[in-house]
Amino acid sequence: MFGLFDIAIGVQSAEFVMPFREKISWLSLGGIAVAFGPYFYMVLARNDVPTSLLPVDAALLLVAVTVLACIMTVATIIVALSNVRDAQAPSDERDQTISRRAVAFAYPVLLAAVFLALGTLFFGANQAMLVNAVLGAIVLGEMTRCVAEIVGYRTRG
Repeated sequence: MFGLFDIAIGVQSAEFVMPFREKISWLSLGGIAVAFGPYFYMVLARNDVPTSLLPVDAALLLVAVTVLACIMTVATIIVALSNVRDAQAPSDERDQTISRRAVAFAYPVLLAAVFLALGTLFFGANQAMLVNAVLGAIVLGEMTRCVAEIVGYRTRG
């Protein structure tokens, strides 16, 4: 199994060369976990439950998005520079099929999670809870897409 550091620096075994787009999926999954894991931990670990969004919520979200953007930018550059030819190659039919299947798998997860998030309104959720529940649904949907792409590459499409 490849670690994120091995993916970033391009370490690969002799029997398997990880495709560029699979590396990006692994990095996306790890980046989302690193950026939004602490965000949701800080939001859920509060002792007080705010009734509306606070400036600290906006700041936490801005930090999470900035961290994700930085991780993905730096990691993508490193991975692309480790194999320029693979990075510049257009996506082939297999890549497109894997991506299409991953989106088809992740979309119902996203949709169900958004409806569950909206359903929290019937249980007395306030503005802050609703926004974080919808954000959690989006993060879950994107992580599901990344995992589905990784599985698609691992099972040879």
